[in-house]
Amino acid sequence: MAQAIRSREVSAVELIDAHAARVDALNPEVNAIVVLRLEEAREEALHADALVARRELVGPLHGVPFTAKEVIPVAGLPATNGSRLFADRVSSEDAVVIRRMRGAGAILLGKTNLSEFSAFWDSVNLVYGATRNPHDGSRTAGGSSGGEAAALAAAMTPLGIGSDLAGSIRVPAHWNGVFGLRAGRDAIPCPPHPPWPSAAGMQMFGTVGPMARHAEDLDLALAVLAERRLPPAAVERVAVFEDNGLQPVSRACRQAVKLAAAALVHAGTDVVEGQPPHAGDLRVAFDTILGHEMSGAFGTLLEGRETDVMPYIAEIVEAGRSFQPSFGAYLAAWQRLAEIEAAACDWFALNSVALCPVAPDVAPRLASFSFPPVDSEPTRPGGKLSLCTYANALGLPALAVPVNLSDAGLPVGVQLIGRRGEERTLVALARLLEDALGGWLDPDAAAA
Repeated sequence: MAQAIRSREVSAVELIDAHAARVDALNPEVNAIVVLRLEEAREEALHADALVARRELVGPLHGVPFTAKEVIPVAGLPATNGSRLFADRVSSEDAVVIRRMRGAGAILLGKTNLSEFSAFWDSVNLVYGATRNPHDGSRTAGGSSGGEAAALAAAMTPLGIGSDLAGSIRVPAHWNGVFGLRAGRDAIPCPPHPPWPSAAGMQMFGTVGPMARHAEDLDLALAVLAERRLPPAAVERVAVFEDNGLQPVSRACRQAVKLAAAALVHAGTDVVEGQPPHAGDLRVAFDTILGHEMSGAFGTLLEGRETDVMPYIAEIVEAGRSFQPSFGAYLAAWQRLAEIEAAACDWFALNSVALCPVAPDVAPRLASFSFPPVDSEPTRPGGKLSLCTYANALGLPALAVPVNLSDAGLPVGVQLIGRRGEERTLVALARLLEDALGGWLDPDAAAA
């Protein structure tokens, strides 16, 4: 799209109008884009076309539409984080990532749906309602960046910005059949997500990243969003595992890993079996740190307004009330995490990338609120999306890649986890898998 605008094969206005038509046709059912600014976007597109006509210098995303997760600040637009408790919250200025996208010439179409407080794996809340999976309206689009993934899958936007504390970019990408990159620690500035505190764990584990229908678009977005120039791709060896022992993994997700591994082998990549060390201990440390930091986050925020939050938020609040913080346990968790990080560095020195599932299964039913059994096996206590936790806890980049459709016609993806600072290595492997396996899983094509 950017190239077509620069060469004047298409105008920015035509692109905005085409996406607006797509939004008009599909968004009422999917409910992915919840804050629209189509008229403003069209005015900005007219200005963008005028610059091209005058042959003035334009940025790498000049005239290209994009969307962003609702919680990411945009001046003059709501940033409720999907909660009635913040229903009147309007941002006074753009987040750094929005400024950089606009500085590159991109045009914001609107903001996308999410879970309340970005705290669940289903994008349903009391402010905007539920986002439906465009492949099957009875299924979740995932969370917390579910609106972004659904909008991309349904071709209502070509490029999006999500955020990810424990899988919130990768899980929706997997469940909708698109690409989603959780950038590594400090690679891209991440704005706060109220009411969560800006404590050490939240800052170390959370990040933002681009989401797209094509792997090369992630590379283009990284060039705009990254804090520093990222090193070129350097794929040495890929280690593959189908589960980490913490939760059951479905046959569909295991098969996707097998297909991706076979594609890499066919392309000449050195592929071995193996997984990063201490996944169980890491999950315990991760939960301990966030549990301590989140336990006091609500304070008196909910007093008298308990019915104004989603059930999953009420559960978090209730758990926080009975939580007994321990400074010793909090420090011990950070110490254990540092030990695991040292072991992981040694492991990643031998294996440049890990290939594994994104989540235990394909997209569950919409608003189910408890993760269903996986191939008739019940999920275990603890994090249901623990396959994503490793990258967050250690600040590693991780990328969800669409692979195929399950027997039920639902998207299945795989996850690539890399060394810190090597986002481009993951994108290079994603492009290889896209070429081999087809990439974006188009709901229209599946329906046909």
